[in-house]
Amino acid sequence: MSIRSISDMSGQCGAAPEAAATSVAAVGAPVSDPKPLAVLLVEDDVLIRMDAADMLRDLGHEVVETEYGPDALAVLRERHIDVLVTDVGLPGMSGTELAERARQLQPGIGLVFATGHTELQDGEEGARVTVLGKPYDSASLAQSLSRAHGPA
Repeated sequence: MSIRSISDMSGQCGAAPEAAATSVAAVGAPVSDPKPLAVLLVEDDVLIRMDAADMLRDLGHEVVETEYGPDALAVLRERHIDVLVTDVGLPGMSGTELAERARQLQPGIGLVFATGHTELQDGEEGARVTVLGKPYDSASLAQSLSRAHGPA
């Protein structure tokens, strides 16, 4: 993947939560998908994971939570997932490595990379991939899910 600024990919990096919510509403972009998605959330920080899972459930999605990459791969072997939302800086197996393996198991899976870094160097580029800058709010998360789950 070529080095791209997160703000180039997500459109909301660094925006205050109020600004992000306003900009999403102002352009009329969908805030969430009309049908519930099966979302696999992979985050090693328990507080961030709990907050993100609550946001996803509030948006109406079904959420499976895991802490590490190998646990996420086990879930992907057992059931269909629409979108993988993963931290980039996971211990042991990075989020980008997890995404590559997830696409081997489920080629059509949407990918959302959540990161606090300003650039994401290694990973996938292309259809159904988006980067979500940390910290993020519900509107930014919903927008990222829509982009990742959109047409390939």
